[in-house]
Amino acid sequence: MINFTYQNPTRIVFGNDQIAALEDLMREHQGKRVLFVYGQQSIKDLGIYDRVLDTLSALDITVIEEAGVRPNPSMESVSSGRKKCLEHNVDFVLAAGGGSVLDAAKAIAFAATMDAADVWRVFLRETDAKGALPIGTILTLAATGSEANGNTVITNDATEEKRSVAYPFLYPQFSIIDPAYTMSVNEHYTIAGSVDVIMHVFEQYFSPTKRTETSDHMSLGVIKSVIENTERILRGEDDYQTRANISWAATLGLNWLLQAGKVGDWATHRLSYPITQRFGITHGFALSAIFPAWLETALKHNPAVMEPRLAFLGRELFHDENPARTIGHIRDVFKRFNAPVTLKDAGCTLEASTIDYFVDNALALGPVGTVVEINEDVARELFERAR
Repeated sequence: MINFTYQNPTRIVFGNDQIAALEDLMREHQGKRVLFVYGQQSIKDLGIYDRVLDTLSALDITVIEEAGVRPNPSMESVSSGRKKCLEHNVDFVLAAGGGSVLDAAKAIAFAATMDAADVWRVFLRETDAKGALPIGTILTLAATGSEANGNTVITNDATEEKRSVAYPFLYPQFSIIDPAYTMSVNEHYTIAGSVDVIMHVFEQYFSPTKRTETSDHMSLGVIKSVIENTERILRGEDDYQTRANISWAATLGLNWLLQAGKVGDWATHRLSYPITQRFGITHGFALSAIFPAWLETALKHNPAVMEPRLAFLGRELFHDENPARTIGHIRDVFKRFNAPVTLKDAGCTLEASTIDYFVDNALALGPVGTVVEINEDVARELFERAR
């Protein structure tokens, strides 16, 4: 293990009807003018919209709405929300929805503190954000872990780029997680969310750092729980407790606890961004489409790290220590989930120019990965392998 400092400032309020805690949480944070960020119709169907407005009204809090945030949120929503924050002197951002809504809210929160021209430059790593408005969240989808980290991922349609940044000041002040809300999510997004959770953990499990057994056992325990509970849903055994376990796994999957004392890899996420941007593929399925290819590529280029990690993973999850067969077992899990395991499965039409676009876009900020450095040649090899 390596030295680390771990702190997670987000207060998690977890369980059935915990939206009842919103009044006390908002009173504690003393917001008076709130930007309420959400997506389409789902929070109204779930009753969240009315509960939030009634609660904030009772506290004499002015509400300004930023609605219609799409999956893979865009700079358009960020710019619109920023403008409203400045026009109405907003002092708190409240997001209700899945990871895309939360990511948009975080980007709005820091965008409101800086010049409009500099916001996308933050995502290009050309400048830094210095602060943000405080944020609270109400979660409706188990997937991204955005409810307990400082990450935000935004798409710029004008430049055909999807980029991420992370800052400590983007951690939500509180996150209300009611697993009952996730029971209304359809199978497509439920399964994609489970894949996203698993992939967050894999990105931290596959690491060149040695002697990380505590993190490794925790990581594989989270993955095992997600697999077991997702398979329950696919068998028609969907209930509150199943959703609760997946919801908590999603939070644990990316609150950075599992990466304490080690470095993560995160190449698969960066490589997936142009796939989602170009073809509109749900984030979790873009990840599953290329991760088997990443495993095979990493095993080829760095067997010293990959062989023991695959053997340990295979023994703990599949009772099979053979590294190559373990990759096959992971691929089979995704197949049982009806998730794509190749780019063709995901619906990508791959001309030579498409591979060029994937490589150029994914590596626009430089090589990625720590287990294997994914440069232009290795990226091209990986995308070809993922066809």
